[in-house]
Amino acid sequence: MENNFKLKKYQAIALILIIMINKLILNIPYYIVNLVGNGSLVNIIYIGIVDFIGLLIILKLFEKFDNKDILDISEFVGNTKLKIIVAIASIILLFTVAFITILDFSNVLHTIYYSNFPLIYILVFFIFGILIANLINFRSISNIISFIVPFAVISIIITFLIKLGDFNITYLTPILGQNYHTTFVAGLSNCFAMYFIVYIYFLKPLLENQSDFKKISIIAYIFSIIILLLTVIPILTLFNTSHGNEPINSLFLLARQIKFSNFIQRVDALFILLWILAIYSYLSFVIFLINRIIKKITNVADERMISFSTCSILFGLSLIPLNMSHIHFIEDTVYRFMVIGFMFGLGIIILILGNIKYRKVKSNDKK
Repeated sequence: MENNFKLKKYQAIALILIIMINKLILNIPYYIVNLVGNGSLVNIIYIGIVDFIGLLIILKLFEKFDNKDILDISEFVGNTKLKIIVAIASIILLFTVAFITILDFSNVLHTIYYSNFPLIYILVFFIFGILIANLINFRSISNIISFIVPFAVISIIITFLIKLGDFNITYLTPILGQNYHTTFVAGLSNCFAMYFIVYIYFLKPLLENQSDFKKISIIAYIFSIIILLLTVIPILTLFNTSHGNEPINSLFLLARQIKFSNFIQRVDALFILLWILAIYSYLSFVIFLINRIIKKITNVADERMISFSTCSILFGLSLIPLNMSHIHFIEDTVYRFMVIGFMFGLGIIILILGNIKYRKVKSNDKK
């Protein structure tokens, strides 16, 4: 396994985008629309501004810490004990993300495309691929992500453009949604849609040129907002969401309706292949990050053993007998507030404390 590989600017942007793309492939658009209905466009602009301000604050607080992630700063603030607490919180969050993603996507594939295959076969397929990727090295994971991201983004854009002629603009009204409280107060919880900000806390030490940290984060954020809009607008304009008709897994539904002529049909098969690779590469990165965190707080030298252990835990979690309603409840409620709590709670508190201690240390050094 390769420990010294660092991400170039494009690779880092692609890494952040693959995180966003995976939730768009699944159910983030549905959860946004389900909560605020017709007010989703205004709500996305609103949470986009809030999340962007939060991101700028995070980037500013990271400026004093070269080659440090949130775990290193936790250790600086409160020694090893605080580092372990933050590491455990991070591992729980990342395992929740991985577990929900693999189970949700596998159930979708099983229900829509591979109903004749037992679900466990699909799960084994993903787990085995994730394990192999992590046993090779981080470079291979990054290369796959860098290759997949442009095609995944293009597939989302094509899905949007093909259905453009069927959009019913009247479904966008009332544009502010049901009421002010739903769109701007309850709708604030949709800030979790930009959940890739969680990974920003771990990104800096992975970069080849850390001076690009801010630029990479902002560019990836702008692209993420754009593709989020491209997945939400079709839901609002093709389905009367005021009557609760918003579909789950809308990208799958829209992709299955795409055809360019009588000779080119079932384009969704190509898109599904891309999205399978996107999910696979994303989950490989999540496990890589979990492995990295575990290594930082333990004395385990054998990285392969860590990979076998984390993939085994993920497989075990995936075997928990949950139906789709349970999965969606965890993702829409539990996961939503876990992400917000980490992004704008625990993470920012640690960074603020780190900056306060940094100034005290520098002040004492001058004396």
